Amino acid sequence: MATRVAKPRFTAALRHHDLRTLALAFIADGGASWAYNVVLISYVFERTHSAGWIAALVTVRWIVGMLCGGYAGVLADRYDRRMVLMVSAILAAFVTLGIATLVVFDAPLWLLLLAAALLTAVCSPVRAASGALIPETVPESDLVAANALFAVLESVIVVVGPGIGAVLLLVGEPVWGILINAASFVVAALLYRTLRVRSRGSAEPGGGAFTQWVSGVAALGKHHKALVLTMFLVLDSAVASSATVLLPSLAEHLDGGVAGYSLLLAANALGSVIVAGLAQRLTGSRRLTLLITGALVIQCVPLWISVFVGSIPSALLLQVVSGVGMVIVDVLAFTTLQRDLPRDVLGRVIGTVDVMILASAVLTSILGSWLLAQFGIGWAFAAIGLGVPLLGLIGVPVLLRIDKDMAQKAARLAPYTSVLEQLDLFAGAPRSLLEHLAEAVEERTVQAGETIIRQGDPSDALWVLTDGMLQISAVRDDGVAIDLPDVATPGYVGEIGLLDDAARSATVTAATECRLLRIPGADFSAALAASTPSPSMLDRAGVRTSRTSIAAAPVEDLATE
Repeated sequence: MATRVAKPRFTAALRHHDLRTLALAFIADGGASWAYNVVLISYVFERTHSAGWIAALVTVRWIVGMLCGGYAGVLADRYDRRMVLMVSAILAAFVTLGIATLVVFDAPLWLLLLAAALLTAVCSPVRAASGALIPETVPESDLVAANALFAVLESVIVVVGPGIGAVLLLVGEPVWGILINAASFVVAALLYRTLRVRSRGSAEPGGGAFTQWVSGVAALGKHHKALVLTMFLVLDSAVASSATVLLPSLAEHLDGGVAGYSLLLAANALGSVIVAGLAQRLTGSRRLTLLITGALVIQCVPLWISVFVGSIPSALLLQVVSGVGMVIVDVLAFTTLQRDLPRDVLGRVIGTVDVMILASAVLTSILGSWLLAQFGIGWAFAAIGLGVPLLGLIGVPVLLRIDKDMAQKAARLAPYTSVLEQLDLFAGAPRSLLEHLAEAVEERTVQAGETIIRQGDPSDALWVLTDGMLQISAVRDDGVAIDLPDVATPGYVGEIGLLDDAARSATVTAATECRLLRIPGADFSAALAASTPSPSMLDRAGVRTSRTSIAAAPVEDLATE
């Protein structure tokens, strides 16, 4: 059976009104916000010509984001999420109008910092609330496509937004970019008002931020490999954060004017978008040491070289290269972190990693501005372009051990992953998901006539047929017994009950002696939690469910095509 490569079903997902509404609000708000960020940073730099003030502006927003992030999630889980989005957007519009007023009158910059911090605070619930709403706006079969759609939109906005900011700086006063951002919040609020879905959660009790931090740090300390991977994620973020602070000075150094900064930022984001697909494919490589350390060099060194090229166009090309390296480091290190850590500590560690990344952003933005003030632009960029890759060499011995472990693991799991990747259920699934499933495999041999799944029983496992033939039968609600198409090798049964958390809707019996791979339901669910389900998995589940609906019976059509 040929493996079908699945693609995100954007068209199907966009048929749903509420998802379209969220996407439009995301575009309006996101694009204008990126343009606003560029305009505001350029405005502050024009007034001060100081990287220190840029660092202060960026840092105060990161700090507020860290402090408000946890409570923002509570708000999104405690109140009607539609209302949370509307209130956040309305408050953000008023705060942004206040920022515009401060810019018009060239108010003291400390007031601008406070206003920017307030805007970050009132916007903080948006990501949590909208992220929680997405699964409720589309059926499960379109969920992967919906999430992929927002990932694509975010990548495009990161590129286009700074470009819009550059145009605004060229044709008008900075205040216009800020007013456009205020208008975008009004548009977003009006869009949120049209949402039909009503959704609220229940904030779960738990420890405070400090308790989470201590728990996560303790978990990281017990896993040296994860600690090194975290180090690379922190270095990656540190480079990006310090570059944000230093790029206005680089644009001025290259006679690029205020628009040069936004162009440099957009070029860096463009590199990330260009290579995003390649970075995902590289996660299956067994040469992690070469890829991560090489990508860190690719991210850092072009930033240093940009100081000496003498023109904005040349620096733009180097920024694209730097963006390529950045996304490779980020994707490879994070994916390997997910694979290496036990599932019972993964959530705590990832929460801690996020805090460490934000903390590194704050520290390196301050350090970058200090280096620029004390030693000049050449030394400041040298610290990033040459110093960070040298720090990365500290982790090479551990990366080499990870390479060796991954190669041994791949060889051990190869007989199972080779079977799983043949199934249309897993077409397009990431390698990490297949390996998680392969680790849980239990080999079984059953005799002809033996029943492996009985209708009405709890759904406890996925069965993969590697040799033999399975017969499928079911009893409808009206008591009529029906036969469904047999399942031949390679095939699978039992996935619908696991994905839908429902009882078995058909009986599966061995027609011949069969060899099967049994994957326990708990491990199947854990694998899906650790890795995004493939579009094909959800698509196939939807197809089978729809076929049984046509038959007017709540049974799984378990035939393999």
